[in-house]
Amino acid sequence: MITRRHFLSNSALLLSFSFLPLSGVRASQIVAVRMWPAEEYTRLTIEHDQPIRFRYFVIRNQKPMQMAVDVQGILLTDHLIKMVEAIKPEDPYISKIKVAQNTANTIRISVVFKKDVDPQVFSLKPFGDYRYRLVFDIYPMEQQDPLMAIIQKEEKEKDVIGRLLEQVAEGQKRMEEHRMDSGRDAIGDLIAGITSGTAVPVKPTNVPKTSIENKKNTVTQTKKEPTKKTQPKTSSSRNLIIAIDPGHGGEDPGAIGRTYKTREKDVVLSISRILCQELNKLKGIKAVLTRNGDYFVSLNRRIMKARAAKADFFVSIHADAWINSKAKGSSVFCLNSRGKVSSQNKWLARNQNSADRIGGVNLRAQDVQIAKILMDMSFTAQIADSLEYGHIVLKEVARINQLHKQYVEQANFAVLKAPDIPSILVETAFLSNPREERNLRSSYFQKKMAQAIGNGILKAFNRKAVLKG
Repeated sequence: MITRRHFLSNSALLLSFSFLPLSGVRASQIVAVRMWPAEEYTRLTIEHDQPIRFRYFVIRNQKPMQMAVDVQGILLTDHLIKMVEAIKPEDPYISKIKVAQNTANTIRISVVFKKDVDPQVFSLKPFGDYRYRLVFDIYPMEQQDPLMAIIQKEEKEKDVIGRLLEQVAEGQKRMEEHRMDSGRDAIGDLIAGITSGTAVPVKPTNVPKTSIENKKNTVTQTKKEPTKKTQPKTSSSRNLIIAIDPGHGGEDPGAIGRTYKTREKDVVLSISRILCQELNKLKGIKAVLTRNGDYFVSLNRRIMKARAAKADFFVSIHADAWINSKAKGSSVFCLNSRGKVSSQNKWLARNQNSADRIGGVNLRAQDVQIAKILMDMSFTAQIADSLEYGHIVLKEVARINQLHKQYVEQANFAVLKAPDIPSILVETAFLSNPREERNLRSSYFQKKMAQAIGNGILKAFNRKAVLKG
C-alpha cells in the first residue's frame, strides 16, 4: 500500500486533481468497466452515473512502476472489485489492478505496470450513449509503433508550428510530383481554379471531374518546361505510400446494424486490413494503418499518423447508416470546408466528427494538436486532387456494389483536413440496410470492396498493378 508519507517524500511522483463537483445525494454507481489493450496504448474506462472527484499519482522510482488513483464519490462493491481486477492477460502494459477502501469516503485503485509507461487519467462528461467516464490511458514511454514514435518525438519539439509548416511543404511537393507524373499542370490548374472560383465546388454536380481540369488548355500555353536540373522525381521512382484509416474503434463502435447488430468499427477494420495486405504485396507500394486493433484513435492523431508516414494518399474506410433502412449503395467523399452541402451529408459529417467526443480525448494533453488543426490553411489544391482521385476510386467501387450517388460527394469531415495529403472517405455500404449489412459481414464482399478501393488508388496514381483473386 502506498502511504501518505511515501507519497509526500517521493520526488518522482506526478499528482493530478479533477475539479468535478461531488453529488451530495448518494454515491455514484458503476455502470461498466471496459478495457482496450493494444500495443499503441491501453485504455481503461470506468463508467458511472454521477460526477466524482479524483486524484492520481505515479511512483516511477520503484520497480515495478505503480500508479494510485484516489476516487471520492464511488461506492466500493464486490461487483466493482471483480470488474476492475478482471485484467486481460494479453495487456502489454498493465500487470494487475487492485481496489480497496482508502478512507471513509475514498476508494483507491492501485495499478501495477509491466514496464515504464506514461499514464494519463482524465474524466469525460456524458455524451451519446455514455454517462460519466473516468479514463485511464496508458502510453508506453517508448512507442512500439514507428509512426507513433515519430509523433511522440515531434510533440516534444519546441517549434511545433515550424515543424507543421515543414510537413505541409513536404506534402505539397509530393502532390506536385504526382500531378506532373500524370501530365497535369498543377500551377495552371490552381490559378485557373482560384480565378474562376471553381477550385472548391460549392456543391457536387453530376459531372464528377473537377472543373479546373477543363481549364487545362487555357493555362498550359504559358507553361514553361522544367529543366532537368529542377525537375523533381516522378512518383513512380519511389514507393507510393497509402495511409488506410479504419473508422471508429474502442469505445466508439460507429454505426450499428439493425438486423445483426454488426458494429461498423469491426467491418471497416477487416476491410482495411485486407486492403493493407493486398497493397503491400505489390512492388513500389507501401500501405500503413492508422489503427490495427480495436482501440480508439483521435481524428487528429489519424492525420498525424498519415503525415508521419509521409503518405501520398489518405483513405478513411467507413460503413454508412441512415434513418431509412431502404437507403443503400457505396459512396466516396472528399472535403468541403466552405460551400453548401446536403442535410444528409451534414448529418453524416456531424456523426463521424463526434468520434473524439464518443471515444474520449484528453483535451489538456492535446492543446498543441488542436492548435495545429485550427491553423488557417488553404485546402484548394488538396481538394482538387481528392476529387479527381476519388472519382477514379468511385468508378472501381461501382464494379462490385451499387452506388448511392453517381459522383464524389463533399462534406466537412474532420479526418480529411490534411492540407498536404489528398484524402477521401469511402462509405462502403449501409449497415442500416439489411441486405447490405449481410454483405458487410461477408468475407467475400469485404475482400472485393478492399480490392476495388485498392484498384481505384492504383489507377489514380498511374500504377499498372491490379488487385484480383
